[in-house]
Amino acid sequence: MKFIRELISNPASGRLSTSDTIVLGAFLVSSFVLVWVTVRHEEIPGELFLTYLGAWVAQCQASKHMSIKRDREVSNVARSSENPEG
Repeated sequence: MKFIRELISNPASGRLSTSDTIVLGAFLVSSFVLVWVTVRHEEIPGELFLTYLGAWVAQCQASKHMSIKRDREVSNVARSSENPEG
């Protein structure tokens, strides 16, 4: 259980991350649905697998993009507070 808590907590503050918790929940539910559909039905459309994979790749890339953007903004704020103008 400790491992799961580490997955969904903010490393900087140690608090649980709402967005990480939601992403983990969505991953578990979508993975369960994919496996369930695969087991229950004889013919599975290939689009189901492509959609599953595409959705998680898109989420990962969007998350990475937002993280990079947030880090740049934080570093810009830190630099501007070290060198106040005026």
